[in-house]
Amino acid sequence: MSIRPGREVLLEILRAEGVRYIFGNPGTTEGAIMHALEACGDLEYFLVTQEGVAMGMADGYARETGQPAFVNLHIETGLSNGLSLLFNASAGGTPMVLTSANSDVDKVAEGRTDLVELTRPFTKWGAEVTRADQLGRVMRRAFRTAKTPPTGPTYVSIAQNVLDELTDEEVIASGDLGTAVAADQVMIERAADVLVGAKRPALLVGDRVAQYGAVKPAVALAELVGAAVYGVSYPAMVFPTSHDHWQGLLPPYVPFYREALADVDVLVAVGARVFHDFFKAATDVLPSDAKLIQVDINQDEIARTEPVDVGIWADPGRALQGLCSAVAALQTDAQKAAVVHRSALLASSSANRRRHDDHVEQVGGLDRPMSVASMMAALNKALPDEVILVDDSVSARMDLHAAVSFDERRRVHAERAGGAIGWGMGATLGVSLGAPSVPVVGVIGDGSAMMTIQALWTAVTYQLPVVYVICNNASYRILKVNLQRWFTDVLDDPSASSKYLGMDFDRPFDMAAIAQAFGASAERVEDADEVAPAIRRALALGGPALIDVVVDGSV
Repeated sequence: MSIRPGREVLLEILRAEGVRYIFGNPGTTEGAIMHALEACGDLEYFLVTQEGVAMGMADGYARETGQPAFVNLHIETGLSNGLSLLFNASAGGTPMVLTSANSDVDKVAEGRTDLVELTRPFTKWGAEVTRADQLGRVMRRAFRTAKTPPTGPTYVSIAQNVLDELTDEEVIASGDLGTAVAADQVMIERAADVLVGAKRPALLVGDRVAQYGAVKPAVALAELVGAAVYGVSYPAMVFPTSHDHWQGLLPPYVPFYREALADVDVLVAVGARVFHDFFKAATDVLPSDAKLIQVDINQDEIARTEPVDVGIWADPGRALQGLCSAVAALQTDAQKAAVVHRSALLASSSANRRRHDDHVEQVGGLDRPMSVASMMAALNKALPDEVILVDDSVSARMDLHAAVSFDERRRVHAERAGGAIGWGMGATLGVSLGAPSVPVVGVIGDGSAMMTIQALWTAVTYQLPVVYVICNNASYRILKVNLQRWFTDVLDDPSASSKYLGMDFDRPFDMAAIAQAFGASAERVEDADEVAPAIRRALALGGPALIDVVVDGSV
Protein backbone atom coordinates (compact mmCIF):
# COMPACT_ATOMS: atom_id res chain seq x y z
CA MET A 1 0.00 0.00 0.00
CA SER A 2 1.10 3.58 -0.62
CA ILE A 3 2.12 5.82 2.24
CA ARG A 4 -0.50 8.52 2.88
CA PRO A 5 -1.80 10.60 5.78
CA GLY A 6 -4.47 9.35 8.17
CA ARG A 7 -7.05 11.80 6.85
CA GLU A 8 -6.91 10.10 3.45
CA VAL A 9 -7.07 6.66 5.06
CA LEU A 10 -10.24 7.69 6.86
CA LEU A 11 -11.92 8.60 3.57
CA GLU A 12 -10.72 5.33 2.00
CA ILE A 13 -12.37 3.47 4.88
CA LEU A 14 -15.66 5.27 4.32
CA ARG A 15 -15.60 4.36 0.62
CA ALA A 16 -14.83 0.74 1.45
CA GLU A 17 -17.79 0.65 3.86
CA GLY A 18 -20.15 2.01 1.22
CA VAL A 19 -20.66 5.36 2.93
CA ARG A 20 -22.06 8.04 0.63
CA TYR A 21 -22.90 10.81 3.09
CA ILE A 22 -21.17 12.40 6.06
CA PHE A 23 -23.45 14.22 8.50
CA GLY A 24 -21.70 16.73 10.67
CA ASN A 25 -20.60 20.07 11.96
CA PRO A 26 -16.81 20.54 11.97
CA GLY A 27 -14.46 22.22 14.40
CA THR A 28 -10.78 23.05 14.30
CA THR A 29 -9.74 19.48 15.09
CA GLU A 30 -11.71 18.25 12.07
CA GLY A 31 -10.08 20.75 9.71
CA ALA A 32 -7.82 18.09 8.19
CA ILE A 33 -10.83 15.92 7.35
CA MET A 34 -12.62 18.81 5.68
CA HIS A 35 -9.51 19.66 3.65
CA ALA A 36 -9.18 16.06 2.45
CA LEU A 37 -12.85 16.05 1.41
CA GLU A 38 -12.20 18.90 -1.04
CA ALA A 39 -10.52 16.44 -3.44
CA CYS A 40 -13.10 13.71 -2.85
CA GLY A 41 -16.05 13.74 -5.26
CA ASP A 42 -17.73 10.52 -4.16
CA LEU A 43 -18.41 11.48 -0.54
CA GLU A 44 -20.94 14.23 0.17
CA TYR A 45 -20.75 16.25 3.36
CA PHE A 46 -24.03 17.56 4.79
CA LEU A 47 -23.35 20.53 6.99
CA VAL A 48 -25.75 21.15 9.85
CA THR A 49 -25.80 24.16 12.14
CA GLN A 50 -26.76 22.21 15.25
CA GLU A 51 -25.42 18.75 16.05
CA GLY A 52 -28.81 17.25 16.89
CA VAL A 53 -29.77 17.72 13.24
CA ALA A 54 -26.81 15.58 12.14
CA MET A 55 -27.78 12.86 14.58
CA GLY A 56 -31.39 12.92 13.38
CA MET A 57 -30.31 12.82 9.72
CA ALA A 58 -28.03 9.86 10.36
CA ASP A 59 -30.73 8.06 12.31
CA GLY A 60 -33.33 8.54 9.57
CA TYR A 61 -30.92 7.56 6.82
CA ALA A 62 -29.78 4.40 8.61
CA ARG A 63 -33.35 3.33 9.32
CA GLU A 64 -34.45 3.81 5.73
CA THR A 65 -31.44 2.13 4.13
CA GLY A 66 -30.62 -0.45 6.80
CA GLN A 67 -26.93 0.51 6.48
CA PRO A 68 -24.73 2.18 9.12
CA ALA A 69 -24.74 5.96 8.86
CA PHE A 70 -21.61 8.03 9.49
CA VAL A 71 -21.53 11.14 11.68
CA ASN A 72 -18.60 13.44 12.46
CA LEU A 73 -18.97 15.97 15.28
CA HIS A 74 -16.46 18.27 16.96
CA ILE A 75 -14.56 17.17 20.06
CA GLU A 76 -16.44 17.31 23.42
CA THR A 77 -18.39 20.49 22.68
CA GLY A 78 -20.15 19.41 19.49
CA LEU A 79 -20.32 15.80 20.59
CA SER A 80 -22.18 16.77 23.75
CA ASN A 81 -24.83 18.54 21.68
CA GLY A 82 -25.58 15.24 19.96
CA LEU A 83 -25.82 13.05 23.05
CA SER A 84 -29.59 13.22 23.55
CA LEU A 85 -30.25 11.85 20.09
CA LEU A 86 -27.38 9.37 20.50
CA PHE A 87 -29.47 8.05 23.39
CA ASN A 88 -32.42 7.67 21.02
CA ALA A 89 -30.26 5.81 18.51
CA SER A 90 -28.99 3.52 21.23
CA ALA A 91 -32.45 2.76 22.60
CA GLY A 92 -33.75 2.12 19.09
CA GLY A 93 -30.81 0.07 17.85
CA THR A 94 -29.89 2.37 14.97
CA PRO A 95 -26.70 1.27 13.18
CA MET A 96 -24.47 4.32 13.25
CA VAL A 97 -20.76 5.13 13.48
CA LEU A 98 -20.19 8.39 15.33
CA THR A 99 -16.76 10.02 15.27
CA SER A 100 -14.98 13.17 16.33
CA ALA A 101 -11.40 14.39 16.25
CA ASN A 102 -9.95 14.78 19.73
CA SER A 103 -6.99 16.92 20.75
CA ASP A 104 -3.50 15.81 19.78
CA VAL A 105 -2.45 12.83 21.87
CA ASP A 106 0.57 14.78 23.17
CA LYS A 107 -1.64 17.42 24.80
CA VAL A 108 -1.65 15.54 28.09
CA ALA A 109 -0.56 18.41 30.31
CA GLU A 110 -3.12 20.77 28.82
CA GLY A 111 -5.85 18.17 29.32
CA ARG A 112 -7.83 15.95 26.97
CA THR A 113 -11.41 14.80 27.44
CA ASP A 114 -12.04 11.07 27.42
CA LEU A 115 -14.57 11.19 24.59
CA VAL A 116 -15.04 7.42 24.56
CA GLU A 117 -16.12 7.53 28.19
CA LEU A 118 -18.42 10.45 27.43
CA THR A 119 -20.36 8.36 24.90
CA ARG A 120 -20.04 4.96 26.57
CA PRO A 121 -23.55 4.78 28.14
CA PHE A 122 -25.16 5.14 24.71
CA THR A 123 -22.92 3.06 22.44
CA LYS A 124 -22.33 -0.64 21.80
CA TRP A 125 -18.57 -0.12 21.57
CA GLY A 126 -16.08 2.71 21.49
CA ALA A 127 -12.35 3.34 21.18
CA GLU A 128 -9.82 6.11 20.59
CA VAL A 129 -7.32 5.99 17.72
CA THR A 130 -4.00 7.49 18.77
CA ARG A 131 -1.81 6.36 15.84
CA ALA A 132 -2.54 6.31 12.14
CA ASP A 133 -1.64 2.60 11.94
CA GLN A 134 -4.65 1.82 14.17
CA LEU A 135 -7.22 3.65 12.09
CA GLY A 136 -8.24 0.91 9.66
CA ARG A 137 -8.64 -1.79 12.29
CA VAL A 138 -10.57 0.36 14.73
CA MET A 139 -12.95 1.75 12.11
CA ARG A 140 -13.52 -1.73 10.69
CA ARG A 141 -14.56 -2.97 14.12
CA ALA A 142 -16.79 0.09 14.63
CA PHE A 143 -18.72 -0.59 11.41
CA ARG A 144 -18.90 -4.33 12.07
CA THR A 145 -20.18 -3.84 15.63
CA ALA A 146 -22.75 -1.23 14.57
CA LYS A 147 -24.39 -3.63 12.12
CA THR A 148 -24.12 -6.80 14.23
CA PRO A 149 -27.47 -7.72 15.84
CA PRO A 150 -28.66 -6.21 18.00
CA THR A 151 -27.59 -3.21 15.94
CA GLY A 152 -26.69 0.11 17.49
CA PRO A 153 -24.33 3.08 17.47
CA THR A 154 -20.56 2.88 17.99
CA TYR A 155 -18.10 5.68 18.63
CA VAL A 156 -14.51 6.37 17.53
CA SER A 157 -12.40 9.24 18.86
CA ILE A 158 -9.57 10.16 16.48
CA ALA A 159 -6.65 12.04 17.99
CA GLN A 160 -5.83 15.06 15.83
CA ASN A 161 -2.28 13.89 15.19
CA VAL A 162 -3.61 10.72 13.52
CA LEU A 163 -5.00 12.75 10.64
CA ASP A 164 -1.53 14.08 9.77
CA GLU A 165 0.57 10.98 10.45
CA LEU A 166 1.68 8.85 7.51
CA THR A 167 0.82 5.16 7.27
CA ASP A 168 0.87 2.36 4.75
CA GLU A 169 -1.90 0.41 6.49
CA GLU A 170 -4.15 -1.54 4.14
CA VAL A 171 -7.85 -0.69 4.23
CA ILE A 172 -10.10 -3.76 4.51
CA ALA A 173 -13.88 -3.34 4.71
CA SER A 174 -15.90 -4.95 7.47
CA GLY A 175 -17.79 -6.87 4.79
CA ASP A 176 -21.28 -8.28 4.58
CA LEU A 177 -22.74 -9.78 7.70
CA GLY A 178 -25.34 -12.54 7.75
CA THR A 179 -27.99 -11.70 10.34
CA ALA A 180 -30.51 -14.48 9.63
CA VAL A 181 -29.91 -16.22 12.95
CA ALA A 182 -32.05 -19.37 13.16
CA ALA A 183 -34.11 -20.23 16.21
CA ASP A 184 -33.55 -23.29 18.36
CA GLN A 185 -36.04 -25.86 17.06
CA VAL A 186 -36.72 -27.15 20.57
CA MET A 187 -37.85 -23.68 21.67
CA ILE A 188 -39.94 -23.30 18.51
CA GLU A 189 -41.75 -26.53 19.30
CA ARG A 190 -42.31 -25.50 22.92
CA ALA A 191 -43.79 -22.20 21.77
CA ALA A 192 -46.01 -23.99 19.25
CA ASP A 193 -47.30 -26.33 21.98
CA VAL A 194 -48.31 -23.31 24.06
CA LEU A 195 -49.77 -21.31 21.20
CA VAL A 196 -51.77 -23.98 19.42
CA GLY A 197 -54.15 -24.41 22.36
CA ALA A 198 -54.67 -20.68 22.95
CA LYS A 199 -58.26 -19.48 23.08
CA ARG A 200 -57.50 -15.75 23.25
CA PRO A 201 -54.05 -15.25 21.69
CA ALA A 202 -52.49 -11.87 21.00
CA LEU A 203 -49.41 -10.68 19.16
CA LEU A 204 -47.33 -7.75 20.41
CA VAL A 205 -45.05 -6.27 17.74
CA GLY A 206 -42.12 -3.85 17.93
CA ASP A 207 -39.54 -2.21 15.71
CA ARG A 208 -37.32 -5.23 15.17
CA VAL A 209 -40.22 -6.85 13.30
CA ALA A 210 -39.64 -4.29 10.55
CA GLN A 211 -35.87 -4.18 10.93
CA TYR A 212 -35.49 -7.91 10.34
CA GLY A 213 -38.10 -8.40 7.61
CA ALA A 214 -40.65 -10.11 9.84
CA VAL A 215 -43.80 -8.22 8.87
CA LYS A 216 -45.16 -10.89 6.50
CA PRO A 217 -44.41 -13.77 8.92
CA ALA A 218 -46.09 -11.75 11.70
CA VAL A 219 -49.21 -11.35 9.56
CA ALA A 220 -49.11 -15.06 8.72
CA LEU A 221 -48.89 -16.06 12.40
CA ALA A 222 -51.70 -13.71 13.42
CA GLU A 223 -53.96 -15.17 10.75
CA LEU A 224 -52.92 -18.75 11.52
CA VAL A 225 -53.91 -18.56 15.20
CA GLY A 226 -56.55 -15.80 15.05
CA ALA A 227 -54.54 -13.43 17.20
CA ALA A 228 -55.32 -9.82 17.99
CA VAL A 229 -52.30 -7.64 17.19
CA TYR A 230 -51.07 -4.69 19.23
CA GLY A 231 -48.06 -2.41 19.07
CA VAL A 232 -46.25 -1.08 22.11
CA SER A 233 -44.71 1.38 19.68
CA TYR A 234 -44.85 1.95 15.95
CA PRO A 235 -41.39 3.19 14.93
CA ALA A 236 -41.75 1.60 11.49
CA MET A 237 -44.38 -0.33 9.54
CA VAL A 238 -44.33 -3.32 11.89
CA PHE A 239 -47.82 -4.54 10.93
CA PRO A 240 -50.26 -3.19 8.33
CA THR A 241 -52.68 -1.08 10.32
CA SER A 242 -55.58 -1.68 7.91
CA HIS A 243 -55.40 -5.43 8.61
CA ASP A 244 -58.45 -6.89 10.37
CA HIS A 245 -56.34 -8.25 13.22
CA TRP A 246 -54.67 -4.92 14.04
CA GLN A 247 -56.06 -3.51 17.28
CA GLY A 248 -53.86 -0.43 17.56
CA LEU A 249 -51.13 1.10 19.66
CA LEU A 250 -50.96 0.64 23.42
CA PRO A 251 -50.08 3.91 25.20
CA PRO A 252 -47.12 3.53 27.59
CA TYR A 253 -49.08 3.23 30.82
CA VAL A 254 -49.72 0.01 32.75
CA PRO A 255 -53.50 0.55 33.09
CA PHE A 256 -53.88 0.64 29.29
CA TYR A 257 -51.83 -2.53 28.90
CA ARG A 258 -53.84 -4.36 31.52
CA GLU A 259 -57.16 -3.29 30.05
CA ALA A 260 -56.26 -4.27 26.49
CA LEU A 261 -54.71 -7.61 27.47
CA ALA A 262 -57.07 -8.54 30.31
CA ASP A 263 -58.52 -11.56 28.47
CA VAL A 264 -55.35 -12.74 26.73
CA ASP A 265 -54.25 -16.28 27.56
CA VAL A 266 -51.15 -16.40 25.31
CA LEU A 267 -49.15 -13.36 24.26
CA VAL A 268 -46.45 -13.60 21.61
CA ALA A 269 -44.13 -10.58 21.83
CA VAL A 270 -41.90 -10.12 18.78
CA GLY A 271 -39.07 -7.60 18.55
CA ALA A 272 -40.77 -5.43 21.16
CA ARG A 273 -40.11 -4.08 24.63
CA VAL A 274 -42.44 -5.76 27.12
CA PHE A 275 -43.55 -3.32 28.62
CA HIS A 276 -42.77 0.36 29.34
CA ASP A 277 -44.45 2.85 31.67
CA PHE A 278 -43.45 6.44 32.41
CA PHE A 279 -44.01 6.13 36.15
CA LYS A 280 -43.81 2.62 37.52
CA ALA A 281 -42.03 -0.59 36.69
CA ALA A 282 -44.26 -2.25 34.10
CA THR A 283 -44.51 -5.64 35.82
CA ASP A 284 -47.43 -8.01 36.34
CA VAL A 285 -49.21 -6.61 33.32
CA LEU A 286 -50.58 -9.88 31.99
CA PRO A 287 -53.25 -11.99 33.72
CA SER A 288 -51.71 -14.40 36.22
CA ASP A 289 -52.60 -17.45 34.14
CA ALA A 290 -51.46 -16.00 30.80
CA LYS A 291 -48.43 -17.39 28.98
CA LEU A 292 -45.76 -15.18 27.44
CA ILE A 293 -43.73 -16.21 24.41
CA GLN A 294 -41.01 -13.71 23.55
CA VAL A 295 -39.09 -13.64 20.26
CA ASP A 296 -36.20 -11.23 19.81
CA ILE A 297 -32.72 -11.00 18.36
CA ASN A 298 -31.84 -8.64 21.22
CA GLN A 299 -31.29 -11.03 24.11
CA ASP A 300 -31.41 -8.17 26.63
CA GLU A 301 -35.10 -7.65 25.86
CA ILE A 302 -36.13 -11.22 26.63
CA ALA A 303 -37.59 -11.37 30.17
CA ARG A 304 -36.50 -7.77 30.81
CA THR A 305 -39.52 -7.14 33.05
CA GLU A 306 -42.10 -9.88 32.52
CA PRO A 307 -41.08 -13.52 33.14
CA VAL A 308 -41.35 -15.59 29.95
CA ASP A 309 -42.69 -19.08 29.48
CA VAL A 310 -40.79 -19.53 26.23
CA GLY A 311 -37.96 -17.26 25.12
CA ILE A 312 -36.65 -17.51 21.57
CA TRP A 313 -33.41 -15.67 20.84
CA ALA A 314 -33.29 -15.45 17.05
CA ASP A 315 -33.92 -13.43 13.92
CA PRO A 316 -37.63 -12.53 14.26
CA GLY A 317 -38.45 -13.34 10.63
CA ARG A 318 -36.92 -16.80 10.68
CA ALA A 319 -38.34 -17.54 14.13
CA LEU A 320 -41.89 -16.62 13.10
CA GLN A 321 -41.64 -18.69 9.92
CA GLY A 322 -40.58 -21.68 12.00
CA LEU A 323 -43.35 -21.03 14.52
CA CYS A 324 -45.96 -20.88 11.76
CA SER A 325 -44.82 -24.25 10.40
CA ALA A 326 -44.81 -25.86 13.85
CA VAL A 327 -48.25 -24.54 14.78
CA ALA A 328 -49.78 -25.55 11.44
CA ALA A 329 -48.50 -29.12 11.94
CA LEU A 330 -50.19 -29.35 15.36
CA GLN A 331 -53.56 -27.66 14.75
CA THR A 332 -56.65 -29.84 14.93
CA ASP A 333 -59.81 -29.25 12.89
CA ALA A 334 -61.54 -27.91 16.00
CA GLN A 335 -58.72 -25.46 16.63
CA LYS A 336 -58.83 -24.29 13.02
CA ALA A 337 -62.59 -23.69 13.34
CA ALA A 338 -61.98 -21.66 16.50
CA VAL A 339 -59.43 -19.55 14.59
CA VAL A 340 -62.02 -18.77 11.92
CA HIS A 341 -64.45 -17.63 14.62
CA ARG A 342 -61.88 -15.43 16.38
CA SER A 343 -60.77 -13.88 13.11
CA ALA A 344 -64.37 -13.00 12.23
CA LEU A 345 -64.79 -11.24 15.57
CA LEU A 346 -61.57 -9.31 15.05
CA ALA A 347 -62.67 -8.29 11.55
CA SER A 348 -65.96 -6.99 12.94
CA SER A 349 -64.16 -5.04 15.67
CA SER A 350 -61.71 -3.63 13.15
CA ALA A 351 -64.51 -2.56 10.80
CA ASN A 352 -66.34 -0.79 13.62
CA ARG A 353 -63.15 1.04 14.61
CA ARG A 354 -62.47 2.15 11.04
CA ARG A 355 -66.04 3.41 10.67
CA HIS A 356 -65.56 5.45 13.83
CA ASP A 357 -62.26 6.87 12.62
CA ASP A 358 -63.69 7.67 9.18
CA HIS A 359 -66.36 9.80 10.80
CA VAL A 360 -63.77 12.32 11.95
CA GLU A 361 -64.53 15.20 9.62
CA GLN A 362 -62.69 18.42 8.98
CA VAL A 363 -64.43 21.26 10.75
CA GLY A 364 -63.77 24.55 9.02
CA GLY A 365 -65.05 28.05 9.47
CA LEU A 366 -64.99 29.46 12.98
CA ASP A 367 -63.96 26.27 14.81
CA ARG A 368 -60.52 27.45 15.90
CA PRO A 369 -58.14 26.18 16.94
CA MET A 370 -58.95 23.03 14.99
CA SER A 371 -58.86 19.65 16.67
CA VAL A 372 -55.84 17.42 16.11
CA ALA A 373 -58.21 14.76 14.78
CA SER A 374 -59.44 17.17 12.11
CA MET A 375 -55.87 18.03 11.16
CA MET A 376 -54.91 14.36 10.79
CA ALA A 377 -58.02 13.58 8.76
CA ALA A 378 -57.03 16.35 6.37
CA LEU A 379 -53.44 15.10 6.27
CA ASN A 380 -54.69 11.66 5.26
CA LYS A 381 -56.68 13.13 2.37
CA ALA A 382 -53.65 15.05 1.10
CA LEU A 383 -51.11 12.22 1.17
CA PRO A 384 -50.22 10.45 -2.09
CA ASP A 385 -50.69 6.69 -2.40
CA GLU A 386 -46.96 6.13 -1.90
CA VAL A 387 -45.35 8.18 0.83
CA ILE A 388 -43.11 7.93 3.86
CA LEU A 389 -44.22 9.73 7.00
CA VAL A 390 -41.67 10.68 9.62
CA ASP A 391 -43.73 10.69 12.80
CA ASP A 392 -42.45 12.98 15.53
CA SER A 393 -45.95 14.14 16.37
CA VAL A 394 -45.53 13.22 20.06
CA SER A 395 -48.90 13.72 21.79
CA ALA A 396 -50.74 13.75 18.43
CA ARG A 397 -49.58 10.22 17.56
CA MET A 398 -52.80 8.42 18.46
CA ASP A 399 -54.82 10.82 16.27
CA LEU A 400 -52.34 10.30 13.45
CA HIS A 401 -52.79 6.53 13.64
CA ALA A 402 -56.56 6.88 13.81
CA ALA A 403 -56.52 8.81 10.53
CA VAL A 404 -53.72 7.23 8.50
CA SER A 405 -53.26 3.54 7.70
CA PHE A 406 -49.73 2.26 7.14
CA ASP A 407 -48.72 -0.54 4.80
CA GLU A 408 -46.00 -1.29 2.25
CA ARG A 409 -46.77 1.85 0.22
CA ARG A 410 -47.64 4.26 3.03
CA ARG A 411 -44.72 3.69 5.33
CA VAL A 412 -43.56 5.39 8.50
CA HIS A 413 -40.49 6.06 10.61
CA ALA A 414 -41.23 7.25 14.13
CA GLU A 415 -39.44 8.15 17.31
CA ARG A 416 -38.18 5.06 19.10
CA ALA A 417 -37.82 4.11 22.74
CA GLY A 418 -35.40 6.87 23.73
CA GLY A 419 -37.96 9.66 23.93
CA ALA A 420 -35.58 12.62 23.36
CA ILE A 421 -37.47 15.21 21.34
CA GLY A 422 -35.81 17.04 18.46
CA TRP A 423 -35.39 13.87 16.39
CA GLY A 424 -37.91 14.41 13.60
CA MET A 425 -36.60 17.53 11.86
CA GLY A 426 -33.27 15.92 10.99
CA ALA A 427 -34.71 12.42 10.54
CA THR A 428 -37.03 13.68 7.81
CA LEU A 429 -33.99 14.84 5.83
CA GLY A 430 -32.14 11.56 6.38
CA VAL A 431 -35.10 9.45 5.30
CA SER A 432 -35.43 11.55 2.15
CA LEU A 433 -31.77 10.92 1.31
CA GLY A 434 -32.35 7.21 1.83
CA ALA A 435 -35.47 7.14 -0.36
CA PRO A 436 -34.98 9.92 -2.92
CA SER A 437 -37.77 8.72 -5.24
CA VAL A 438 -40.51 8.70 -2.58
CA PRO A 439 -42.27 11.77 -1.11
CA VAL A 440 -41.29 12.26 2.54
CA VAL A 441 -43.50 14.18 4.97
CA GLY A 442 -42.41 14.93 8.53
CA VAL A 443 -45.26 15.37 11.02
CA ILE A 444 -43.59 17.19 13.89
CA GLY A 445 -44.78 18.67 17.18
CA ASP A 446 -43.89 22.31 17.64
CA GLY A 447 -41.90 21.65 20.81
CA SER A 448 -39.82 18.97 19.13
CA ALA A 449 -39.36 21.07 15.99
CA MET A 450 -37.91 23.99 17.95
CA MET A 451 -35.21 21.74 19.42
CA THR A 452 -33.65 21.31 15.97
CA ILE A 453 -35.33 23.96 13.85
CA GLN A 454 -31.89 24.58 12.26
CA ALA A 455 -32.68 21.56 10.05
CA LEU A 456 -34.51 24.03 7.82
CA TRP A 457 -31.18 25.65 6.93
CA THR A 458 -29.79 22.28 5.81
CA ALA A 459 -33.00 21.44 3.92
CA VAL A 460 -32.85 24.72 1.99
CA THR A 461 -29.08 24.70 1.43
CA TYR A 462 -29.15 21.23 -0.15
CA GLN A 463 -32.67 21.61 -1.60
CA LEU A 464 -33.95 18.38 -0.08
CA PRO A 465 -37.56 17.71 -1.22
CA VAL A 466 -39.23 17.33 2.18
CA VAL A 467 -42.47 18.68 3.57
CA TYR A 468 -42.78 19.44 7.27
CA VAL A 469 -46.28 19.52 8.77
CA ILE A 470 -46.07 21.11 12.20
CA CYS A 471 -48.63 20.33 14.91
CA ASN A 472 -48.57 23.76 16.52
CA ASN A 473 -50.42 23.52 19.83
CA ALA A 474 -48.29 26.17 21.58
CA SER A 475 -47.29 23.79 24.34
CA TYR A 476 -45.41 20.73 25.48
CA ARG A 477 -48.74 18.93 25.46
CA ILE A 478 -47.19 15.51 26.12
CA LEU A 479 -46.06 16.80 29.52
CA LYS A 480 -49.63 17.75 30.35
CA VAL A 481 -50.87 14.33 29.29
CA ASN A 482 -48.26 12.61 31.42
CA LEU A 483 -48.98 14.87 34.38
CA GLN A 484 -52.63 13.85 34.19
CA ARG A 485 -51.57 10.19 34.11
CA TRP A 486 -49.39 10.85 37.19
CA PHE A 487 -52.40 12.24 39.02
CA THR A 488 -54.38 9.11 38.12
CA ASP A 489 -51.82 6.31 38.20
CA VAL A 490 -49.50 7.42 41.00
CA LEU A 491 -51.49 9.78 43.21
CA ASP A 492 -54.84 8.05 42.59
CA ASP A 493 -56.42 11.49 42.23
CA PRO A 494 -57.81 11.84 38.69
CA SER A 495 -59.69 15.02 39.64
CA ALA A 496 -56.48 16.92 40.47
CA SER A 497 -55.83 20.08 38.48
CA SER A 498 -52.69 21.90 37.44
CA LYS A 499 -51.51 25.24 36.08
CA TYR A 500 -49.11 23.31 33.83
CA LEU A 501 -46.13 25.40 34.86
CA GLY A 502 -43.45 25.45 32.17
CA MET A 503 -45.58 23.53 29.69
CA ASP A 504 -47.18 26.33 27.64
CA PHE A 505 -45.55 28.66 25.13
CA ASP A 506 -46.96 32.01 26.17
CA ARG A 507 -45.48 33.39 22.95
CA PRO A 508 -46.51 30.71 20.42
CA PHE A 509 -44.04 29.99 17.65
CA ASP A 510 -44.82 31.29 14.17
CA MET A 511 -43.25 28.29 12.48
CA ALA A 512 -44.14 29.51 9.00
CA ALA A 513 -42.29 32.79 9.55
CA ILE A 514 -39.28 30.93 10.92
CA ALA A 515 -39.23 28.63 7.87
CA GLN A 516 -39.50 31.56 5.49
CA ALA A 517 -36.59 33.26 7.24
CA PHE A 518 -34.49 30.19 6.44
CA GLY A 519 -35.62 30.39 2.80
CA ALA A 520 -38.19 27.58 2.78
CA SER A 521 -41.66 27.84 1.30
CA ALA A 522 -44.16 27.97 4.16
CA GLU A 523 -47.80 28.53 4.99
CA ARG A 524 -49.60 29.02 8.30
CA VAL A 525 -52.99 27.27 8.41
CA GLU A 526 -55.68 27.87 11.02
CA ASP A 527 -58.74 26.50 9.19
CA ALA A 528 -59.10 22.72 8.86
CA ASP A 529 -60.54 23.14 5.35
CA GLU A 530 -57.19 24.57 4.21
CA VAL A 531 -54.90 21.86 5.59
CA ALA A 532 -55.16 19.36 2.72
CA PRO A 533 -54.81 21.96 -0.08
CA ALA A 534 -51.77 23.47 1.66
CA ILE A 535 -50.07 20.07 1.96
CA ARG A 536 -50.78 19.28 -1.69
CA ARG A 537 -49.27 22.60 -2.75
CA ALA A 538 -46.18 21.89 -0.65
CA LEU A 539 -45.74 18.41 -2.11
CA ALA A 540 -45.99 19.81 -5.64
CA LEU A 541 -43.06 22.18 -5.08
CA GLY A 542 -40.43 19.45 -5.10
CA GLY A 543 -38.35 21.36 -2.55
CA PRO A 544 -38.31 22.05 1.17
CA ALA A 545 -41.62 23.34 2.49
CA LEU A 546 -43.38 23.72 5.82
CA ILE A 547 -47.06 23.84 6.77
CA ASP A 548 -47.63 25.37 10.19
CA VAL A 549 -50.97 23.98 11.41
CA VAL A 550 -52.46 25.67 14.48
CA VAL A 551 -54.27 23.03 16.55
CA ASP A 552 -56.02 22.73 19.88
CA GLY A 553 -53.57 21.90 22.68
CA SER A 554 -56.05 21.29 25.48
CA VAL A 555 -56.03 18.05 27.47
